[in-house]
Amino acid sequence: MVKSSSRKNSPTALEQAGVESSAFRTPTLSMEEVRSASMVRLHSLQERPFPGAVPINLPTETGACSGDDPAALCLRPGEWLLISETIPAPALLQQFGKLIDPEQTSTLDSSDGLAVFRLSGPAAPWLLSKLSCLDFLAGQDHGRHCARTKMGHVAVIVRYHQLHGDQFVFDLIFDRSIAKYLWLLLLASADHADELTLSHGDVA
Repeated sequence: MVKSSSRKNSPTALEQAGVESSAFRTPTLSMEEVRSASMVRLHSLQERPFPGAVPINLPTETGACSGDDPAALCLRPGEWLLISETIPAPALLQQFGKLIDPEQTSTLDSSDGLAVFRLSGPAAPWLLSKLSCLDFLAGQDHGRHCARTKMGHVAVIVRYHQLHGDQFVFDLIFDRSIAKYLWLLLLASADHADELTLSHGDVA
């Protein structure tokens, strides 16, 4: 079992890939790598794998999210991603693992295999819309949600949620091995996203 303290001290995906800076800011955009997020995948043959009252309700509609920390993202029927920035993955597994039927439901700690970039500011939806087929500007009207898409031919889960107070952010969740590629792709498109924001504001 990996202690949470050792994970916090281990290199992030960008650090491991040799990228010196894991933060980027312009007047309209902020990007940073989220360090030490715990991510647990849950697959189930049951629509509701947790019986009775549980610490978090699992949404059943694809793209829906519930909870804050931990949060549950419904990726498709029977598949969820549990995310926490404060609870170590072993604690999440212990907390939820004892509630499930192992013959119907499985859990997997994916924390070390995934990475997270956080984007905020008015240019963030412009930047993501440039790199994906989804309309992230219009998606802001639907409140917190998640979606699976591709950016630069790589699979990315985009989570739109409220971070602190009334600030909404976009979290990109993806395979750790492509962290440098995706970071450079975002940087290369950031200037144009700035221009679009300054020219058109929050309206697509």
